[in-house]
Amino acid sequence: MMFPNARKWKRASLAGLSVAGFFFATWAYRAASAQNAHAGAVTGVIDGVAFEGDQYYVHGWACQEGNRGSISVNIYANHPSGGTPPGTYVMAGTADLDNESAVDHECHDANGGKHRFHIALPNQLLRTFQGKKLYIHGIALTGNVENALLAGSGKFAFPSPKWPADPPTPDFLDGARVAAFDTQKESCEQIDIPDAAARAFRDYKGTVHLIASHYVTRAGLGPSLEAAKHNCQVVYKSPHDGNIADFDDATWLNSFYNIDGKRIVALGHMEYHGWEHAGMCASKTDTAACWYNVDTYNLSEDGGYHFARPKPPSNYFLSLPYKYQPNQGPEGYSVDANIVKVGEWFYDEVYSWAWPPNCGGRKGQKPCLLQDGACAIRTANVLDPASWRGWDGKDFTVEFVDPYRAAVANPRAHVCVPVPYLDYSTGINYHAASHLFVATLWNQGSAGWGPQGVYFTTSPDFIHWGKPELAITQNQMLRREPEGNWSYAYFSLIDPKSQDSSYMTITDAPYLYYVRMDGNHPPYQRVLFRQRIKLRWLAALSGK
Repeated sequence: MMFPNARKWKRASLAGLSVAGFFFATWAYRAASAQNAHAGAVTGVIDGVAFEGDQYYVHGWACQEGNRGSISVNIYANHPSGGTPPGTYVMAGTADLDNESAVDHECHDANGGKHRFHIALPNQLLRTFQGKKLYIHGIALTGNVENALLAGSGKFAFPSPKWPADPPTPDFLDGARVAAFDTQKESCEQIDIPDAAARAFRDYKGTVHLIASHYVTRAGLGPSLEAAKHNCQVVYKSPHDGNIADFDDATWLNSFYNIDGKRIVALGHMEYHGWEHAGMCASKTDTAACWYNVDTYNLSEDGGYHFARPKPPSNYFLSLPYKYQPNQGPEGYSVDANIVKVGEWFYDEVYSWAWPPNCGGRKGQKPCLLQDGACAIRTANVLDPASWRGWDGKDFTVEFVDPYRAAVANPRAHVCVPVPYLDYSTGINYHAASHLFVATLWNQGSAGWGPQGVYFTTSPDFIHWGKPELAITQNQMLRREPEGNWSYAYFSLIDPKSQDSSYMTITDAPYLYYVRMDGNHPPYQRVLFRQRIKLRWLAALSGK
């Protein structure tokens, strides 16, 4: 489920988590909370629509009477769902915020319920629905109970969009964007989607391979980046092996290095989906609680047209020193960036979620065995997956061990110390002119650096990264879009002027690649875009 920078949930978040995973997580929660619940009526009230901070919100409360669980709500425009004519679906939310005792009374619930909602109305949706009447349906949790229209539906209208003032940003974009892969026009099957950041390499024949991986991987092929066209030949197909010790369930090939034009190393992000394997998850639908991540080693010997999986345990590259624990995820390391070679060393990074669930330093919390953040890794031999070492806070000494091959005597010795500012990265390059590593970041709003948008950070040594610099906000991107319900993920830089066959180096004028997802047609309608950008401003800032 890649959605890395879904990761916070950063895998989009979770990124591709695979994006489809997020759409079902709420339903898994519903099923669990609905057990043995009283099947009362759905009720609730829309209190109003208000501008707060820099965003419009609709707020109110909704519940299923006699049921402690928080319910989902669906928002429609013009008319109710099932009306004549039927309303237009806009978006969904959840009534899961703390409420006052009067709401508990109306819900036939004990004090301390969570039945209020406070749902942001994105400007991109308001562009489409402004002036239209707003209707909200509460969605029943359990029993043979009808969903219900909330009181106040039709009383309020969607407001006109009110975009916040743009913060200072550089003159960043340099030309029109181009669709490098449009799933509506070019997909070879429904699941043929860009679900990871774009990477490229040039094979022994001079053909460029452009890959934005899914767990069934295909590539764009052509004589140049601009001419690469999506090809239906399968490069890699995940076997969905239910034996967790094989690390061979669903794999996204995420990180490539071209050895000699024929041998191409690919580091893969393997997700074990416990809900798909009998007895490995309390839920039978996609849930992060049964999501275990291990990184694997894969190799092509034909120029990248096919990637082979070494037999276990030779496919093992990197993991936590802890085995999978059902219903205790998300757990593990995720390789989300690309390999960069500088001097004798190959560098990369992997992301980890704080684990076990709900760990921390506050009273009543159990301590974390793994911190949320980015682990910097390096090796001198990219063909030897066992040679990678992680940062321990002073040096690259952390050795990664497979917990399924032998007992791990001291697990903490095999866990990285996080490196600040790198954990939102889905692309790393080397800017030779300034002798700096450059990481491309997508801040979805939880990073604390500023508004949602594209950021860059630089480092002279892969460990000490500067505070991320804002390049363009999400709002600036959305205002350039047609009407619709858009979101973004998987940002990376690829430079057609790169002198290396892995496209790891960049000049001041690379392409920015990213994926735009259509929220009105999830999760399969996506476009991988490329757009020329200017980076001279970043090198200048880094030199201060």
